[in-house]
Amino acid sequence: MGRGPRYHHGALREALIAGAREILAERGHDQFSLNEVARRAGVSTAAPYRHFDSRDDLLAAVAAQGYVTLYERLAQAADEPATAGERLLRLGGAYVRFAHDHPDLFMTMFRRYPAAGPVTAGTVGEDAFDLLLSAVTDAQRGGTIIATSPAEPTARAIWATLHGLAVLSLLRQDDRFGMNGIPEELTSRALSALLGL
Repeated sequence: MGRGPRYHHGALREALIAGAREILAERGHDQFSLNEVARRAGVSTAAPYRHFDSRDDLLAAVAAQGYVTLYERLAQAADEPATAGERLLRLGGAYVRFAHDHPDLFMTMFRRYPAAGPVTAGTVGEDAFDLLLSAVTDAQRGGTIIATSPAEPTARAIWATLHGLAVLSLLRQDDRFGMNGIPEELTSRALSALLGL
């Protein structure tokens, strides 16, 4: 006997996204299909097409959900009482920790899905960057980091550094470069060296 529906009436879209995340975590992108997602949700293989035009469209929705989760993690880190320098380190640690805790979701967020168009972070992604930009601005104003360039390009350079650390860690390449360690310690060492914290 097959499993019954795993969703409440009217919540199929959310159930499909949740199922897609499970499959990505278990098997990765190469073994991902809409048919498997439908089976997990206990619906017909045609049902996902009521909400998603294609496999890429569903993956783009998963990626968009990832940006929301990332923003929530960063906002929590930014809200904790800290000096400007500590806030930068906490934001950096939260970014790399998010990638560590949700590796398949993180990699999904930064892939391209041609059938769905480019995946964009939208306002949530912009808000996530604004948290880092605000922390950089405060650190420059307070003299925690030297303002050798405007806050925005500095924040983008920091984001790129954090992203590189996260990807190297997920690809298990960090130990080749002597950068292995828990995310928060790794991030602290990297940002301290980059910014002189």
